[in-house]
Amino acid sequence: MVVSSSAASRPAARREVRWTGLVAALVAAAWLLGSSPEPSEPAGDGASPPARSVGSVWPSAPRASMPSALGDGGTYTPGFFVDVKTSIGPAVTADGAFVQLLVVPDAGAILELRRLPAESAPQFFGFTSGTGWVAWAESSEDASGRRTTSMWVIGSDLKGAPRRIVADAGDVRQTDSTYDLAIVDGRLHWTAIGPGDDASTELRSVVVDGGDPRTTTIPRLWSPVAWPWLMDSTDAVGGGRIVLMNRLDRATREFTVGPADFPACGATWCRSIVVDDGSSGRVDLVRVDGTERRRVAGPDVGFPVTDVAVLDRFEVLTGLDPASRAAQGRPLQIYDIARDATVTVASDAISVRYSGGFLWWSSGFEDRVSWTALELRALT
Repeated sequence: MVVSSSAASRPAARREVRWTGLVAALVAAAWLLGSSPEPSEPAGDGASPPARSVGSVWPSAPRASMPSALGDGGTYTPGFFVDVKTSIGPAVTADGAFVQLLVVPDAGAILELRRLPAESAPQFFGFTSGTGWVAWAESSEDASGRRTTSMWVIGSDLKGAPRRIVADAGDVRQTDSTYDLAIVDGRLHWTAIGPGDDASTELRSVVVDGGDPRTTTIPRLWSPVAWPWLMDSTDAVGGGRIVLMNRLDRATREFTVGPADFPACGATWCRSIVVDDGSSGRVDLVRVDGTERRRVAGPDVGFPVTDVAVLDRFEVLTGLDPASRAAQGRPLQIYDIARDATVTVASDAISVRYSGGFLWWSSGFEDRVSWTALELRALT
């Protein structure tokens, strides 16, 4: 879901335009939740054996677990993994007064990068890495309720103090995608909603070392997918089209589907929820150019992460089993495009996240919550 860092201050007309492209997702979600339960179906042509586990398919898959509860009583949520055993993320102090940004290693001392008053409703998001840097966006409210987003970096060795390289990054588009921020050719790139009532997007960037900020405004609302592509899904409502544009040369590609399809796309693959008359529905993956379409699941799945076919290989799925399972966690699976097979990651996932080649999820409740990370980019 797209979240603006200053949605409360934007005119109602602009909010309405902005959310139009989400209708397909909302309709699809309603269909999935309303579908009658069916036995789980394997990926591909339906003749495959039940899904195998990650451990049986990739015995050496890098993975690690960590508790949510910190030794000082704080509560930690990983937001990004530098390696499978070292993460960065927010933590709420035991007294609830502050939100910290921490580096949590597998061994050794936890490092505090930032500490903000909880009353300012701080958020840390958009984590990315490249060319020796880790970058993120930080937003918070001042006493008047105005929300400002800034951009920060630290060396990829996570030593030294973080630096703010942009004080006001604009009305940053936050889609919970791994591509919200990107470091390319020594510059940090992001998108922001343009000013005025007409839908527009600002393509913003700055040198990671600081300085030389640049902004280019283009018509329509675009979201970043894999570099250098942007996506506009405004017309993808029960059919229609998704437009992809190369931000460097403005070349475009279109993914067009029929009225029974509710699509979402990345730069290479699109996912389509297909609602045919007389059937319970299915989920397909298809390349943006319309080739290699294949069925990956029936109607009993959800999509816990924003990005479609992460690493151009894995579609992340979660089970929509009976509601009683929600209290215990749901099955988490990945459909492997290369193998045309579904692999079970966990049986009891609650919150699921993906970024930078790592998939992680929480299990358990209250003071027993733990997080487990799996390095997808290491799976071959």
